[in-house]
Parts: sequence; C-alpha cells; structure tokens
Amino acid sequence: MANWEDHIITYRRDLHQIPELGFNERKTSGYLTETLQRLGLNTVQIADTGVMVDIVGNRPGKTIAVRADMDGLPIEEETGLPFRSQHAGVMHACGHDGHMAIALALAERLTTDHNFPGRVRIFFQPAEERPPGGAPGMIEGGCLEGVDEVLGLHLWANDPVGTVGIRAGALMANADQFTIRIQGKGGHGSEPADTKDAVLIASMIVVNLQTIVSRRLNAFDTAVISCGAIRGGSTFNIIAETAEIIGTVRTLSQQVQDKIIDEINHMAKTTAQLYGANAILTYQRGYPAVINHRESVERLEQAIVDIVDVFHPDPAMGGEDFAYYLREKPGTFFFLGCRPVNETFPHHSPHFQINETALPLGVEVLHRGVSRFLQGY
Repeated sequence: MANWEDHIITYRRDLHQIPELGFNERKTSGYLTETLQRLGLNTVQIADTGVMVDIVGNRPGKTIAVRADMDGLPIEEETGLPFRSQHAGVMHACGHDGHMAIALALAERLTTDHNFPGRVRIFFQPAEERPPGGAPGMIEGGCLEGVDEVLGLHLWANDPVGTVGIRAGALMANADQFTIRIQGKGGHGSEPADTKDAVLIASMIVVNLQTIVSRRLNAFDTAVISCGAIRGGSTFNIIAETAEIIGTVRTLSQQVQDKIIDEINHMAKTTAQLYGANAILTYQRGYPAVINHRESVERLEQAIVDIVDVFHPDPAMGGEDFAYYLREKPGTFFFLGCRPVNETFPHHSPHFQINETALPLGVEVLHRGVSRFLQGY
C-alpha cells in the first residue's frame, strides 16, 4: 500500500475533529500547511485562511488546478464517532473533511513521482458554506493565474461507493435568497375589520408564490421556490402590522432566474395591494449555477470509466461556489459516491457520515483526470 493510502484516513479524521466556520479556518489552515510542508512543498497563504501549492512536473506543459473546500457548519455533531468534532457547535457535516483529505493524499501521491509534464496546483478554499463564499477571494488572490483547467469534487452520500455522477452543462443551481416585508395596519384581535393583517397577507403571498413555477414558467424550465419562515406578530390578541417572509430560489439559468425575480416581486406587491397593504421584495443573487464544460467532462469520463460506474445525474438544486471557477476557466465538478454501509443521513444533518472507502477512489479519479489532461489526451 502506498503511503498516501495509509495516510488518507488519518488526514480525514484529524480534520474532522477540528471543524471551523467559514473565514475562521485557522487550525484547519495550520494543519494543511504543516502537512504539505512535510511533503516538501512550498505553501502559499491565500484569501486569509486558504492554502495553495504547486507540484511541478519534470518537463514543460500546461497547468491544471484541483480545489478542496475547508469549512464546517454551525451544527452540534451527534454521530457518536470516536473522532467526533472537538469544537462545540461546529461540525464537518457536508464532507469537506473528506475533500481536504483527498486533496492532501493527491498532493502526496504526486510528490512521489514528478514524471509528468506541466504543473498541478492544489488549493484549499475557505467558506464554501457561507455566502458570498470563498471562491471570489481565492480568484482575486490569484489561484487561477496560469491555470488551463480546474477540477473539483463533492462527496455525495446519496450515491454508493464506486460511482461518479458527472454531466456537461448545468450540474448545480443558482442559489438565491429573498425577503418580502409586508407593511399593513395593526389593531386589536377582536376588530380585524379595522386592520390590514400582515400575517394573513404574508400567508396569502406564500400560497400564491407556489403558482409561479406551476403556472408562470414554461413546463420545461426548472426552478424551486421555497419559503423557509414567516415572522410576524407578538401575541394572541394583537393583529400584526408587519410581517416578513424569507425564502430561497433555485434555478439553472439566468433567464429563468430573472423571470422568477420579476414574478415574485409582482406576486408579492399585487397580493398585498389586494388587502390594502404594501410589500417590498429584497432579492439576493447567491452562488451562480455550476456549469461544466463539455470537453473537460468528456476527457475526465474517458479517464475513469474503467474504474468507476459513471452516470449522468439530473442537476442538483443545491448551490456551490465552485461555479465561480468555471466562469473563469474550463473545468469539471463531479459527485463522488460515499454512501455509508448502514443508515444514510442527508448532508447538513448532525448525524451525517461518509463511507471512508470512497476516499482513495477520489484520489485515483482526480489523479487520472489530472494525468490525462497534462498528457494531452
């Protein structure tokens, strides 16, 4: 067994115990830097807590980059694992510990044999989970300078070990947030006719928003509108003067995104006006859609088809700031199956776990993808 295969589980479990929130990954950054320097690599600090290294081959060639995200989530871990989080209220509940372990093992593997053309850049990015995300700062810091292609992966607990989900075009969605504030007229709960009930109006807006996808979009357009909370009122016998709706929108194209913004604004204002109140929409565009480049996808698929079961999933409606890299450079983002042997819990659950047997496979997939690109196939 190669050294990197021996070490990859240690990397993952060490990192799992020290999760940190976005832009605060100090211990994580220190662990990565120390490990990479122990491999003889020169590390660069980037975007505050980010870390970057270049591994240079023995002859000239192109440059390909591999990204791993670093941050944990504000969740109290409930897995009962012996290597559970040592940081109260913070957990690696999305697989980022595994992403970093794979990238560290890939770096270790590449340093044992420099018999390749060009250069492999591996960078560890802060704050994927925290909009506006760490990717813009990494790009501003120069992580893509001189890079010809970029690869990234996400451990995917819904899919079994031995699978890779990959597709050209849209793989993940635009991930946006919105707030609708309703200004009505408050009053006594016994005299509703003298009020403009903001909670009632908010409820009607929530119901009406659900008709946008079903009645205002083309049947072949894909979108999700979800209202996560209504806030309004103070006690049982006072009709609320104000209320607030917060929610998210997921789309796969800017055209559909733009249309939904217009429709939400129209629906909120006209519904509120129907009851004599006003509504104001605040809309925040989040991470753009992850759009994979066809030539890169096809090259990677050809490199790995004999070692994994490659499939082409429908787009996931989650968001990922890897999208920013794909706006700048050709590349591919893919899902690596890591379904646990026993019960599977969703990403961002306090019970979330991965199947660690997927980690060496992730190294092999990336190594093959990197090698095939640099060799010019």
